[in-house]
Amino acid sequence: MSEASPSPSAQSPNLVFVGGTGRSGTHVIARLLGQHSHYEMIPIECRFHCNPSGLADVVTGKATPEQFLDKLRRFWWHRVRHGERAWVRLAPFARRGGKVRGLHKIVPRDRFEEAVAGFEENCHRDPVSASRALFFDLLGPLAKEAGKPAIVEMSCFTIASAPGLARIFPEARFVHAVRDGRDSGSSKAAKRQKAHHPTGVTDGIEWWLERLRLAEEGVRGLDDPGRMVPISLDELVWGDRERAYGDLLGFLGLEDEPAMREFFASQVSVDAAHRERWREGLAEADQQAIQKRYEAALTELEVHGYQSAAVLRRAYGQGAVRV
Repeated sequence: MSEASPSPSAQSPNLVFVGGTGRSGTHVIARLLGQHSHYEMIPIECRFHCNPSGLADVVTGKATPEQFLDKLRRFWWHRVRHGERAWVRLAPFARRGGKVRGLHKIVPRDRFEEAVAGFEENCHRDPVSASRALFFDLLGPLAKEAGKPAIVEMSCFTIASAPGLARIFPEARFVHAVRDGRDSGSSKAAKRQKAHHPTGVTDGIEWWLERLRLAEEGVRGLDDPGRMVPISLDELVWGDRERAYGDLLGFLGLEDEPAMREFFASQVSVDAAHRERWREGLAEADQQAIQKRYEAALTELEVHGYQSAAVLRRAYGQGAVRV
C-alpha cells in the first residue's frame, strides 16, 4: 500500500500528531482539525507508534522489533478494558460491560496482516522506513477513503515520543494540548482506571506535572522545537478563543473553513470542557490550598523553562479575572 497523498498546500503538513498529558483536550482539538477539508481524524488513539515499546521506541533503540510486534499483535490490535486491567482476549467472563479497544476497530484484518508482514521483512535492515510504511499502510487508507490528503492522530504519548516520531515522519507537526492542571488532574481522577492514577485534585496536579515533564523531554528532544506548538484547551473554550483558534490555524498553515468554524462555535465550549470541575465538592479552604499549590506548580514550569509554561500561565491569568 502507498502512503497518504501529497498535500495540495506547501504550508500544511500531511501528518499532525495531537498529544498531551491526557484529559487535556487532545480529542476535541483533533476533532476540530478533522472538520477541515485537509485532515482526516483517526477516530481512535492508535498508540502503537508512540506508547512504550511502540515504533518511536524501536527507532530510538528503547525496544526491539520483536517486543513491538508482540504488543502490536495482542494489546494494540484488540483489548477489552475492565477497571484496572485491559484483557487482550475476550474471555467469557470479560465480554460484558468492558470497553473494547484496538486497531481492529478501524483496520481490516487482512490489511493488518499484510502491513505487519512488510514490517517484519524490513524492520531489522531499515527500522525507520519499515516503521513509516507500517503506519501509513495501516492508517493511510482511512484518509484516502474520506477523500482527504492528510491525517491527524491523537494519541497522548505523541508529545513525549516526539523525537522518535520525528525521525520516522520528518514532515510531521505536533500540537501539544495543554489544560489547567487542576481540571486535568481531577478529570483523570474521575476516569481512574489504574492503581497509580490520581484519586483527587491534589495528587491529580502531581500526576499532571509528571506527564508534563515527559512531554517537555519530548519537546527538548526535537531538532526543531518549532515543529511543536502548545494550544490551550482553556483558551479555546473560554479565554481568548479567537487567538487560540488562529494560533492553531496559523501553525498548520490552514485557511479557516465553514465546517471547522461551525464546530468551533458550537462544540468547543465551556460546558463540554467542564471548566473548573476541580472545585466540585470542595470547601472554600480546600479550594484555596489547591489554588496555592497550582500557582506554585506554574512557577516550577516557568523556572525550568517549559515550552508550555507561558500558555498555561496566560490561561490561568485569564481565568482568575473571569472567576
